[in-house]
Amino acid sequence: MKRIIWIPLLLLFFSLSVAPAAAQNRFRAVSGGFGTAIHAVLWVGYEKKIFQKYGLDVEYLAIENGTVSMQTLLANETQAAFTTGALAVTANLQGGDSTIIAGGINFIPNKLVTRPDIKRPEDLKGKRIAISRFGSASDYATQLALEKLNVNPKDVTIIQAGGNSTRFSAIVGGSIHATLLSEPLTTMALRDHKMNSLIDLAESGVPFPQNAFLVRRSYLEAYRPRVVNFMKGVIEGYYTLKNDKPLAIQMIKKYIRVSDEDAAIGYDYYLAKYGDGVMIMPDRKGIEFILGQVAKENPKAKGQTPESLRLLDSSVLDEIRKSGFIDKFKK
Repeated sequence: MKRIIWIPLLLLFFSLSVAPAAAQNRFRAVSGGFGTAIHAVLWVGYEKKIFQKYGLDVEYLAIENGTVSMQTLLANETQAAFTTGALAVTANLQGGDSTIIAGGINFIPNKLVTRPDIKRPEDLKGKRIAISRFGSASDYATQLALEKLNVNPKDVTIIQAGGNSTRFSAIVGGSIHATLLSEPLTTMALRDHKMNSLIDLAESGVPFPQNAFLVRRSYLEAYRPRVVNFMKGVIEGYYTLKNDKPLAIQMIKKYIRVSDEDAAIGYDYYLAKYGDGVMIMPDRKGIEFILGQVAKENPKAKGQTPESLRLLDSSVLDEIRKSGFIDKFKK
């Protein structure tokens, strides 16, 4: 498999900041690969000042790919990251202390979208397939897609191209031949640009920590109340969106810049159907799947388990659930 680094000429990230507050209340949260509607649980928390109800002055960062967002977490520039749980595996194998405290999307919600002339798996031979970055969710998911399609990875060229929106523009512009996309970009590619879909990985049955809330274990131990209050804000944000579809569509339109119709597709798929995943821990088997994939190239991953790398910590959600906080919103 040929791997070529392609750095798109796009703004890497943008920052939305709030007015300064006392240092003890500051909390920076980052979305990695923010181009899907599930990230609206952070957008609404920031925009509607929900986090402030729980004593936090949250600054929100939106970064196009998960790898860079993870770097900000490990450097202690941010205190929580909403990105693929796969990055916690690679980080901890290198000595990091990241841990997953809640889920989001616990399967692969992507289709492998191809240019109109590519209609069969064998048509991918010699073609360029774009991912976000090596070691990202899109990287592992693309490997799985090729395996399911019986395509030899050596017969394609993998290109690092950036997040969902960047890859969508790249395939529409013809600079790549295939890429994984999520809703509503999948529907837009097939409907508006006559692209094809070779496989829907959501139907693969493979558990996968597509989106998860990550913190540094050392930060959790030192500032546990802040992390608990942050997740309370996320959960209230989810229920706010679930009960107010027009507001959710407004948020989705603002951050991923799509039409009302396409924003509604994102809402229905990520929030109405699977949004309660933010209150569920990722499937342990999904972490094991990532470890198995990483072990193919990194000997350090062999024999490792979610426990040995301390990758999962359900204590925050357990505390919130036992307090009756979630039941209040269900009623």
